[in-house]
Amino acid sequence: MKAQKTLIIAGKGGVGKTTIAVNMAVLWAREQWEVGLLDADIHSPNIPRLLGIHPQGVEGLVEGIEPASPMKGLKVVSLALFLHNQDISITWRGPIKQGVIKQFISDAHWGELDCLIVDLPPGTGDEAMSAVHFLKGAMGALIITTPQALSLLEARRTAAFFRHHQVPIIGLVENMVEVACPHCGGPLAPFGEGGGEKVAEDLNIPFVGRIPIDPAVSACGNSGEPFIISLPQSVIAGAMRDIGRRCRTLMDQRGRLTLVTQLVYKD
Repeated sequence: MKAQKTLIIAGKGGVGKTTIAVNMAVLWAREQWEVGLLDADIHSPNIPRLLGIHPQGVEGLVEGIEPASPMKGLKVVSLALFLHNQDISITWRGPIKQGVIKQFISDAHWGELDCLIVDLPPGTGDEAMSAVHFLKGAMGALIITTPQALSLLEARRTAAFFRHHQVPIIGLVENMVEVACPHCGGPLAPFGEGGGEKVAEDLNIPFVGRIPIDPAVSACGNSGEPFIISLPQSVIAGAMRDIGRRCRTLMDQRGRLTLVTQLVYKD
């Protein structure tokens, strides 16, 4: 598999990483990019559900993994595609998870990609370390946070992890920011405000943008249709398009990182 850019999306649990990863992938695919979307969350693989993809129940990997393709320009690999029973509890330990991620990266029929988006689970455990280890020429990481203090603390830890492993940080996105109050119509910020931009400044990384709270996001997830498609005129879709453009600009500006463009696993 060859790809010019890899975007690794990470952050605390519950901050909307997967929703942003899915909508970013769909956005770029609709803009004529060839995009791969890798669900690296082994214990809670939810990307197919958000895209309305039904499990394939694949039996073996002898001839490699054939990604699902829910739309032109988008290929998806997730453990959920292999499960006959979506209610099953996945209780694998580190070495098995490491092997699965290695297979997802090296054995999937990705083809020629413009970008591979890797959606990591919360924290900096086995999956994060495996993805960083097996990917060469990774373009960088996009950290997702909410304005909440605990999420901002985790954003700092996540940034430290990527810097320790010499993965450049593309920037930080603050999700679930203010929403209109249903009583007075004024701005309501249930998780606080301004914290994400301050953390980005402290860490000396770009602040990529904010996405407001919108109850419609949950409905889109439940129906398996990304909000970038079903709510194209909404504020959140506009914010997502702005963030997508800024990420592409930031990725293109870091030309020195495109010298290594082949994504293969390290021995």
